[in-house]
Amino acid sequence: MGSHAMQKSLGFVLVILFVIFMHLPAHAQEQGNAYYDLGVFAYEDGDYEGAEINLKKALTFSPDSPFYNHYLGRIYLKMERYPEADAYLNKAWDLNPDISGLKYDIAFLNYKTSNYSRAADLFTEIVKEDPSNVLAQYYAGICLYKQKNYGKALKYFINATQISPTVKDNGYYYAGICHLKMGNFKKATEKFEYVRDYAESASLREYAKKWLQATDRQKKALKPYSLYAKLSYKYDDNVRLEPLDKDIYADEDDYVTEGYFSGRYNIVNRQDYKMGLGYSHYQTWHKKLENYDLTGSIFDLYAKYRIHPFTFALSYLPTYYWVNSDKYLMRHQVKPEVMWKVNEDLVMRLSYSYYKNDYFQDDNKDGNTNEVFLDVYYSIGEKKGYLFGGIGYEDNSASHPDHYYVQLKTKVGISLNLPWDFNLKLTGKYYDQDYDNVDSFYGIKREDAKYYGAISICRKLFYDWLSISGEFNYTKNDSNIPDREYKQNVMAVYLTARF
Repeated sequence: MGSHAMQKSLGFVLVILFVIFMHLPAHAQEQGNAYYDLGVFAYEDGDYEGAEINLKKALTFSPDSPFYNHYLGRIYLKMERYPEADAYLNKAWDLNPDISGLKYDIAFLNYKTSNYSRAADLFTEIVKEDPSNVLAQYYAGICLYKQKNYGKALKYFINATQISPTVKDNGYYYAGICHLKMGNFKKATEKFEYVRDYAESASLREYAKKWLQATDRQKKALKPYSLYAKLSYKYDDNVRLEPLDKDIYADEDDYVTEGYFSGRYNIVNRQDYKMGLGYSHYQTWHKKLENYDLTGSIFDLYAKYRIHPFTFALSYLPTYYWVNSDKYLMRHQVKPEVMWKVNEDLVMRLSYSYYKNDYFQDDNKDGNTNEVFLDVYYSIGEKKGYLFGGIGYEDNSASHPDHYYVQLKTKVGISLNLPWDFNLKLTGKYYDQDYDNVDSFYGIKREDAKYYGAISICRKLFYDWLSISGEFNYTKNDSNIPDREYKQNVMAVYLTARF
């Protein structure tokens, strides 16, 4: 009897335990769901830390829930904690890749971490599955744009703007850049003009204006011809007696009118390759010292080849100079150079120049010059201007040993775009010149150090192609031969036209 009662009691206990254990998973699931719901509510309210706490609690009840892992990954994505977002989103993907919105979140995570190739693949898959997903269309375009795949990116930007007007401003902005990169200036202009005129964002309107200016510059750069003219009036307090060599000065002041004209025509005018010819003419007229009026005729045969990020160029420039209508110098120059666009802000140019000089009035100077020069340009953000500098080495030989020398050249400066379309430019140069041989007249080796500084301010005048500028420059040459020391101050007003 006692044994039978014990068996009944034991059976009753087992039934109760079975019922309890049967309900434990359901209870755990209910508790997990409760924390999940609290986490979602917190996320929607912008309380991401609270959302994180609740989702972590939910995961303690169900660590392998793809939904819990997905939402915690989404929270970390919003908090920009990308490694943690990656871990939870990919775990959710392994558990159930068909969760709604999961593929988009993983694509967006790859976009935020600059993995544009993977992000583009996922966004384009989403678009195939749901062409009405405007954000997937837009970000597919952005990721392809980041990879410089402008043709494909353009299609997604246009699709996005057609689906939803809310992305039209940004979509048209990037579509305009894509058109520009592909050389379609007309469509680029249309898109940028829309953004400039109708975009809600003031900063986006300003960016569109700058891109319109860039479009106009590129259109002009692809013109087969270019024309440049400059007319200036100067006061020079120490006129050079040798106008090209900058070596002997008159210790007399004078007013000088200076004219310069240059024209070029591209016989071959492709974006990646150009070949053409040009001509420049230079003339000075002195008010008192007419004997030092200089005339120069410069021809230019050139070729350029661009393969991003490099541009290779070769020029041949035969030049003829007259002083006071008398033949002065015939010069042949050959100049190969390479330009490297390191990034959007930094450009470097390395050039070599060979000059063959034939002086008509002084055969002792006949000879040749070799020069190597490195230029560096650094753009200051938001088109505020640029910094520039350079260093070069020149080696000159001539018929007479008095004219053998080597020279180190340096320069540095800044160009700043100021309000009201003004531009300010500051330039400094330093030359160190050492002669190879003892001077036959002075009996010592000549050593010079030349300092040059200039400041100019420029502004457009009525039209984009016309500008006016004022300049002051100062030159000082120190030498161990007192007769070769000099100072010079020049003030000038320029009128410049570019077509």
